[in-house]
Amino acid sequence: MASKVVEGINQACEELRNKTLMGLSLEECSPCLLDVSEADLDEHVVVQPAAIAFYGLLLKMAKRNLDAAVRRYKRWEKKKYAESQAALAGNRPKATKDDIAAKVVIDNEAEIERWETDIEALQEEVDALDAWYEAWRQKSYVLRQHADLAGEELNVKSSLGTCEERDFSERTRTVRDIMARKRKVTGNGAGPDA
Repeated sequence: MASKVVEGINQACEELRNKTLMGLSLEECSPCLLDVSEADLDEHVVVQPAAIAFYGLLLKMAKRNLDAAVRRYKRWEKKKYAESQAALAGNRPKATKDDIAAKVVIDNEAEIERWETDIEALQEEVDALDAWYEAWRQKSYVLRQHADLAGEELNVKSSLGTCEERDFSERTRTVRDIMARKRKVTGNGAGPDA
């Protein structure tokens, strides 16, 4: 039962890569996809859950690939350690752990470099996906703030007359200007108390 559900989820996430926002697919990873001032707010809201699912799955897959590579390296390293230990067993005096570790490095330096390069590349992939996924999570909060502000604006406009609407628009613009200045000052958009 669970494997059918997992298959369905994997298939759905595969289809999500074709989901578009402003004509850009999620797979393109354009910064425009994160900019809520671009396109219609409703369009951003519709795509948000798909993006979280898609990038979340990619991040999990990248972490699994990294973990698997690290496990393979550790197994390889143990095997080479045992081989080096056996090769040094007949030497006098008895080889220390440091002697064995040094022999592993000396005998396998090029292969160790390849392992390290491969693992670093996988770590970079995890880091990039993690940053991108976190950006989409943060976008959720921004979308919520925009939606709340738009909802408040709509509620107030429907209950106010035309003169008061103009007054409300000016106040809203003033509040938005203050919020923008605070974002510039703090650099994170969370305000001075963050």
